Order: sequence, then structure tokens, then C-alpha cells
Amino acid sequence: MPIPLRNLSPNIMVVFLFFLGTSWAEAPKFQLNVRDYGAAGDARADDREPFQKALDAAASQGGGVVLVPAGTYRVEGSLKVPSGVTLQGIWETPHHEDQTWGSALFAVSGRDEPDGAPFIDLSPSSAVRGLKIFYPDQKMSDIRPYPYAIRGSGMEFAVENVTLVNAYQGIDCSPGHELHNIRNVHGCVLRQGIIVDRCTDIGRIENVHFNPHFWARCVTPPGEAASFSPQDWQSLVDYLNENLEVFIFARSDWEYVLNTFAWGFKICYKFIERGDGACNGNFLGIGADGGQHCLWVEKTQPPGLLITNGQFVAFAGKNPIEIVTTPEFRGVVQLSNCSFWGPTRQCVLQQGKGVLSLNQCNFREWGLGDPSVPAVEVTGGELTVSGCLFAKDQAHIRVGEKAGQAIIFGNRYAGQEKVEILNNK
Repeated sequence: MPIPLRNLSPNIMVVFLFFLGTSWAEAPKFQLNVRDYGAAGDARADDREPFQKALDAAASQGGGVVLVPAGTYRVEGSLKVPSGVTLQGIWETPHHEDQTWGSALFAVSGRDEPDGAPFIDLSPSSAVRGLKIFYPDQKMSDIRPYPYAIRGSGMEFAVENVTLVNAYQGIDCSPGHELHNIRNVHGCVLRQGIIVDRCTDIGRIENVHFNPHFWARCVTPPGEAASFSPQDWQSLVDYLNENLEVFIFARSDWEYVLNTFAWGFKICYKFIERGDGACNGNFLGIGADGGQHCLWVEKTQPPGLLITNGQFVAFAGKNPIEIVTTPEFRGVVQLSNCSFWGPTRQCVLQQGKGVLSLNQCNFREWGLGDPSVPAVEVTGGELTVSGCLFAKDQAHIRVGEKAGQAIIFGNRYAGQEKVEILNNK
């Protein structure tokens, strides 16, 4: 007895129509492959055009995934990822070691053009995932400017499971946008890591780690002797400590940052004001090690910065200070359950007219041999220090003559309490 089509389930209906002669080739493909569009992946041929053709083909059918199989793809120029399209490599997590493993994109254009077109330009609701980006012409002993590796704009662009082996500038989230999503990004950045600006709603940055060892391990295949000299390595570290600003936040309305880290920098977390305003947000489990200044604050929005479970170490340069608020500082910064350790000159220097609070923090090392240098010094603005541990028997807190109100209570000190109040407030 014939079965009326109206009585078939949707899944059975699809199979029934397929066997009647409908071909999958006639329907849009969810996944396209750059190899099918002519990409060689041999590190010699320019694969930009095949990549862009595949990306545009995915966009023309309403969206999809453009797969980048394992290979070394030389790309001369910039790639535009349209809305609704994901450029997808094979990695489920960031990866280092050999720069040719997996889905590796070799960026060879833009040398000495830091303001040029980004290597990958993300549209609203587009993504890049599972890729490694390497600049083969960049040298440790002669760092040269390049444009951003990735730039995003509009609503809901995403960067996930990406390794930036040696990007001069990492990820640009400064065009007008909302809801950026940056997750599982590792590597080495040289001048700027991630910049956020003009974000009018809830950006997210999670599990981002930058360290020059990612570059060092990539230029030295496993089991082989180093392909760079100790002088090259020292040159790289010196460059980072004099030039690198890792995470830069201007206007962002409630940024969420979780589990981020960098080693070697001039400034690790920098908060500034541009024409569209400053940042407020929630920063949990952030770390900074081996640079000059871990946290640098010029301005915040009135709701301020909530920083919890941070670990901060600064020992590079002539005057390493882990937390600095500048003379222009306005806003609110609240640090809770943070640890300050390593051979730094000072843990906190507060300037400006903003409000800073330190709650349940652990101060382990400061002074660089000068017992008169306090762990926490405030020359301007208002300060609260409560429930903290100062683990050295030397100057602990100094409140300058021009500082505002200071509330200091419930702290523990190695040796006798050494708190100097000079402002009579």
C-alpha cells in the first residue's frame, strides 16, 4: 500500500527525496576546502587567491566553513572572511613546536607597514579557528613592523584555537563592534598583542597566553639544535621589554577577561581613554611576568575594573613597578586576592585622582635592596588597603602629602608595621 508523503517524518523525507534523484551537489555545501580551489600548501606558491575564492564561495551560498587541511600556505596579501563564514584549520587547541605542522599560514606581505591591511580581516559574525600564523621574514635580531595579524569589526566575530607565532601586532578589536569572542590564543607578539576599543557591549577574552618561547620553539624543530643564537634570544627579550604592550583596553562596556598571561613586556595590561571613552570590566585569573609594568591605568569608566586572583611579577628595566596608575588616572580599580612577587622595585605606585583598593593581597618582594622604598606608595587619589600580607620587614605603605583619604586596616606585616602617613587626612 503506498505511503502518503505527508505521513513521512522529516528525516525519512530527506532520504526519500535523495533517492528520487536530488543530489547533495545541488545543495549548498556546509564545508568547502581550500585545496578544491587550487591552494597548494607547499610554502612556495601564493595561495591567497584560492583562499579568497573559497571564502567568497561560502559567503555566496549563505555561509559555511572553509576548511584548511594540514599544509604550509604562503599568503601574499590580505584575506577577507565574509559574514557567516568560518576559516577553519585542523587544530582543536593552540599549538607550537614546528611552524609547518598543521594548518600553517605564512604571512609575507605588509613589512614596514604597521598601519596596513590586516592579514585576516573578520566581518561581523565570522570566525577564524584552528590556524597557526607565522611571519617567515621576521627575525629576532631585527624586528620589523607588520600590520595586525587579525582584525575584527561589527557584531560577534570570533578568534579561537589560534597560534600567533611571531606577530608584530596580534588582534585588533578597535573598529566599532560588540561581543568579540577571543579564546585559546597562544604565541609571541612583538609590539601589540590585543587592542580593544569602541566595544559597546560585553567583549570576551579567555585563555590567551603570550610568551617568546612560542617563537623560539617554532624556529627550532623538535630534537634539533637551536636555529637562533643566544644573542638573538637576548635581542628579542630586550625588544619586548622595551616595546611590547600586550593587552590594551580603551572603550569597552563591561569586558570579561579570564585566564590570560604574558611573559616579557613593557606593559602587560594597559587601560587608556580614547575619543569613545575608557573601559570597565571583570578580570579574573590574569597574570603578568618578567616585564616592566604589569598593570598600567590611565582612565577607567566609573564602574571601574574588578581584578581578582591576579599574579604580578615585574623585574625588567631600570624601574620595574608592578601596578602603576598615572598622574592622569581617573576612575576606580579594585584588586582582590592578588599576589605580587619577584624582584621588583615597587608593587604599587598610585598617582592621579582615582580610587584604588587592595583587598586580601599578598606582597612578597620589593625594594631591590633599598629598605626605604615602600611596597605601596600613593601620591594622589584615594586608597584602601585591607586584609593584606606584607612579607618583608621594610617600608610597607607610604601615603604622600597630596594624596586623598587612605583607609588602612586589618593587614599583617613582617616585623613592625611600617606605614607612613604624610597627608593628615
